[in-house]
Parts: sequence; structure tokens; C-alpha cells
Amino acid sequence: MSARTTLAAFVKTGGGVELRKVQLPRLEEGSVIVQMKASGVCGTDLEKLTGRGITSTVLGHEVAGIITESASSNFRIGDFVIPHHHVTCNACKLCHAGAGTMCEGFKTSNFIPGGFAEEFLVPSYNVRNGGVHKIGSDLSFEEASFAEPLACCIRGLIHAEVFSKPPSRILVVGAGPIGLLHMELIHSMLPGAKVTAVDVIPSRLEFAAKNENATSIDASKSSNGSFSEKARSLTNGSGFDLAIVATSSRDAFSESLRSIRKSGRLLLFGAPHKGATHNLDLDEFFLNEFAISSSYSTTEVELKHAIELLESGKIDVRKFITGRFSLEKIGEAMSSARLENQIKIIVSG
Repeated sequence: MSARTTLAAFVKTGGGVELRKVQLPRLEEGSVIVQMKASGVCGTDLEKLTGRGITSTVLGHEVAGIITESASSNFRIGDFVIPHHHVTCNACKLCHAGAGTMCEGFKTSNFIPGGFAEEFLVPSYNVRNGGVHKIGSDLSFEEASFAEPLACCIRGLIHAEVFSKPPSRILVVGAGPIGLLHMELIHSMLPGAKVTAVDVIPSRLEFAAKNENATSIDASKSSNGSFSEKARSLTNGSGFDLAIVATSSRDAFSESLRSIRKSGRLLLFGAPHKGATHNLDLDEFFLNEFAISSSYSTTEVELKHAIELLESGKIDVRKFITGRFSLEKIGEAMSSARLENQIKIIVSG
């Protein structure tokens, strides 16, 4: 097929987002081209627009769409798919050790030109390593676009040993899209756990209370944004079994560490700003046997699990969608995603 152009979003020089008509790469053996039908706006996309992002500058990765060209024997034109932008090589020592997200191939693979595009190329590397997942027509493209962030949450909870050592009291700091997805997963997979949400935006706390049955702590009511004292008071002073930091705030990390019990766990999930640091009291850390884990992205293992949860209806993500924009209005979509009254913004092709 002859080469053609595609409309795609890019980080604008000096900050912000712009649309450009660019050449769509020709198919290579084993690759596919996907027409974007739904693409979620992630917090990391917003950070990239400010220059504070710590990952690739390619925009758009929470994607679902339809294959329009295929040079792979495993996929046909018209297949409904969820492609994955970062894919493990499945062959290196890190992959064999279960640390696929640290694989060199994982970090360098991506869509071309990106997920916020009319069409984009999924390279043969991604395809042959399992980075394209077929879905049925019963799952809407909007719902399917949640598979990648949901899979990231699943991997994070695995890193925090949530399923092997189920916590009964969980503090989720940051009630945005990712924090709410964590709450949804916890209620689905750990129905006995009690969840407390922390945020500085009252509307998000109200959403968490109504839709995720979460007790709320409004950190904005504190003069310095602290919440650990209130959090500990909800546990009669002992502290939470697990705190999930689903925000980039350094102060939120500090307060979360003060909110867990002795031998408690903390999951650093929200991507911190570039160069962010924290002074850790090693004496306190040692004596209280705190366990801190972090989780970056996801592999096909968790992505398959996420798709199963979505297709089975065990996880309901439709309630999180508060705004829809066409690709031509990508600037408005990004601006809307920053508003306090929004949860999840979806861009459609």
C-alpha cells in the first residue's frame, strides 16, 4: 500500500501540544497499522507537555483501535485490538527474573508516531513479543483504552504483595484516575479491605466515597497539606497496612510514610517529577521495618489480566469517563484533563 499521512499529536517546543500531519511509516514485516478509536489522557502525557516528564516524549499509550494494515500472519484487517507501546523482549536476564519493565527493549519500544494519532504503526518488535491483544466487539473501545492503566495498577499491587499478603487497611493518596482504578481493583479483588482516600480536591473525594465506598481525608483542610495525623487517627494510632502513593507529590510521599504502621508497606506509584528527592530517616526506617516498593508501567502478563477483568465486567471503568474529545481538539482535551472536576478524558479518532 502506498505511503500516506496521519494526523498526530506532539509535544510543542516550549511546552504544550500541537497536531501535525506526518508521514505514516510503511509496514515492515510483522508489523501492523492501527486506527485509533479511543485513547485515554494519562497524567504522564500532561507532564510531558510541561517538560517535567521522566519518560519518553511520545504522546498517547492508553489506546484501543482497529487494524487497518497488517504484515503479520496473526492479525487481519478489521481486528479490534489493544496495542501495547512498551513491550519486553522476553529473552534477557531481566525478563527471566520477572523484571520485564526494566528490559532495554521495553524502554525503547513505542508506537510511531504515537497513540494520539489517526493511525499509527505498531512495530514488528512489539507484535512478535505479544504486544497486540485482540478483543471482542462486546467491549467498547473506550473501556478497552483503560486496559493499560489498569494493568499498571495490577502490577503495582503485585509489587506491594497485596495478593500474597492481603492488607485490611489501605490508604490511597491521590483520588485521580489512577488512585480510583486502584480502589476499584481493591474492592473487586480484596472485598474485605477498607479503603481511605486522600486528596486536596473535594469533588474527587466525593467521587471516591460515592463510587468506591472510601473514607475520605481532605488534605486541603490542613495549612501545610499534612494528613498523616488524621490518617493515623482513623486506625486508633497504629497506622495503615499499606499506603499507595498515586500522585507525583513529594510531600504526599512523606506524609504517606508517616501514615503506615510498623512493618507497614508503601507503594510509590505516581511518577515523581524529574529530579525529585526525599530525605529518608534511616533510623526510623530500620527500626520500624518499613517496606517501600515502586512500580513502573506493566507487561503483557498484567495486561492480559486487565483485559479479562474488563471483558468479564468485574471492573467497571465507564463511570470514570467525564470528558470526550476528538483528536482535532487534543489541546482542549489536555486542558480539560487538568481541571478539578474531571476524572478521565478520552480522545477519539
